Amino acid sequence: MEAPKPTMEYRKLGKSGLEVSVIAYGDMMARDTEENQKKTNEIINKCFEVGINYFDTAEGYGNGQHEILLGRALKQCGKKREDYVVSTKIYFGTDKIPNSQGNARKHIIEGLNASLKRLQLDYVDIVFSHRHDDDVPVEEVVFAFAQLIKEGKAFYWATSEWTPDQIIEAMWVADKYGLPAPVAEQNQYNLLHRKNQEVTLGYLFDKFGYGTTIWSPVAGGLLTNKYTEDVDTKGTRFESAFVSRSFHHAAYFAPEKAKESQKKWKELLEIAKELGTDNISVLATAWCIRNKEVSTVIAGLSKPQYVEDAAKAVEISKKFTKETEERINKLFPVPDGGFNWKKRVINTNRRLTQY
Repeated sequence: MEAPKPTMEYRKLGKSGLEVSVIAYGDMMARDTEENQKKTNEIINKCFEVGINYFDTAEGYGNGQHEILLGRALKQCGKKREDYVVSTKIYFGTDKIPNSQGNARKHIIEGLNASLKRLQLDYVDIVFSHRHDDDVPVEEVVFAFAQLIKEGKAFYWATSEWTPDQIIEAMWVADKYGLPAPVAEQNQYNLLHRKNQEVTLGYLFDKFGYGTTIWSPVAGGLLTNKYTEDVDTKGTRFESAFVSRSFHHAAYFAPEKAKESQKKWKELLEIAKELGTDNISVLATAWCIRNKEVSTVIAGLSKPQYVEDAAKAVEISKKFTKETEERINKLFPVPDGGFNWKKRVINTNRRLTQY
């Protein structure tokens, strides 16, 4: 008898009316080759099988190569455009010439037009500002995204790695001129990187119903079983000092910290097994899903097996208890601070208020 397929969960993107699967497809490392195209086609079809309806990319992923791969894969899948949600991100560009990067109106509009060609789409559902641009007036940014929405090239616009004050300023400008405001933030969130989601952005969740499309749920591959033992980083992404810092490898697996961290990873594996998986990355993804202030988790789905793991994480997330959370908190402490703007009280742990 065939095992039942996992049940996907869907959430609104913040206070917008857009429904997205709690797992979204992402693969920022893919490049345009025949082999990668075949693999991407298989992965996209697998995503639809498990109920994933949200596909994320960016102009900066491989200088547009991932948009090309994703566009072809969506074209071959046979699904109606209404059946899925696509987002791309504009900022980093595909060239290093004047006006090809940043948040100037020229690049925002021309950048999305170029992305749509690569994706072979008439519109994206969400267009993100991939970073804040201190050199461009926020009025220019808000009006540029409003123009794209008015022209039907996007339904919503959003932010990625913006600070709360930058987001609120954009909301204020949008309100002042009667223009569409951003609806969600795409920020890094995982067991090793908690403060931004659980403290810094709290005001936006409480006061504005802001959504989140979080990325790096497994910390760039750090939250996996292999780190329960000694791992040689030679030939891996963590060989780069920049990547090692960005995904917290140096903070946990510098030579003087490795043994202590391995104990934590082994404890995570025990918790995972108790919940029904022998995979730390499944547990880590489920932990992100369990946070109801997360609209969707953008998982790095570069292999068909990873799609199945992500779907499994949806099931595991439903098995979390307050005790599970508290055990994990002992391994990876709750960030300090946080204010519940609805109740006007200090909130020491936003996650536990969901129980």
